[in-house]
Amino acid sequence: MIPSLLGVELLRLLRRTPLWLFFATLAMQSIPFNPIPHVLPLAAYVAGHAEDPLGLYLSVALSALGAVLGKLVVLRFGSSLRALMPARSREAFKKLLEIVPGDRLDLAVFAIAASPLPDDEVYLLLGAGGYSTRRLTAVLIPAKALWAATHLAFALVTYRAVKLLAGDAAFWAYAVSISALTLALTAAALRLDWAAVLDAYRYGGIKSAVAAGLKSALSLRRNKPRF
Repeated sequence: MIPSLLGVELLRLLRRTPLWLFFATLAMQSIPFNPIPHVLPLAAYVAGHAEDPLGLYLSVALSALGAVLGKLVVLRFGSSLRALMPARSREAFKKLLEIVPGDRLDLAVFAIAASPLPDDEVYLLLGAGGYSTRRLTAVLIPAKALWAATHLAFALVTYRAVKLLAGDAAFWAYAVSISALTLALTAAALRLDWAAVLDAYRYGGIKSAVAAGLKSALSLRRNKPRF
């Protein structure tokens, strides 16, 4: 009797709060090279709670916590999963660890973790290299908080724009729009020429790296990625 009552109360809590976002994000972030866009759980929550400020703040905190723990799981995989990485990506991230001085490595990891780009390769390499779990946790907490906040902002802006334009059909239009945008961005990010980006960073700094990344993304139709 008591276990069933606890189950009912847990389901009620999950329905009324964004607690489920923690579990959804943890599951998605714990799977290396997961192709599902990580913004989708937050986007789904926004569709039903766009006018709930407290719920939105909680959604950011819970999504960030799930993302932090998920990436720590990936770190633990370490060298055992390096064979799954595309050779070109593996060499590119090796290059990143070589060219960034030790005192700037945390900043580089923060920038990658806070971005919407796929970052599993980084944690696999860091795990294989013996990078401190505590050190990574300290970097990931603010990075994934920023990551969750920017994803929420993206979902909110998209939802409100679609609601303004589509009216009663806003939910379905939002679902189609957010899915199309996130899938397109994820596909582009997964196929970026990381070697070219990091070479540009090595010799020309951040501006050159950004330019190389944009060039790589815009030329995806003409050039197939090499592995």
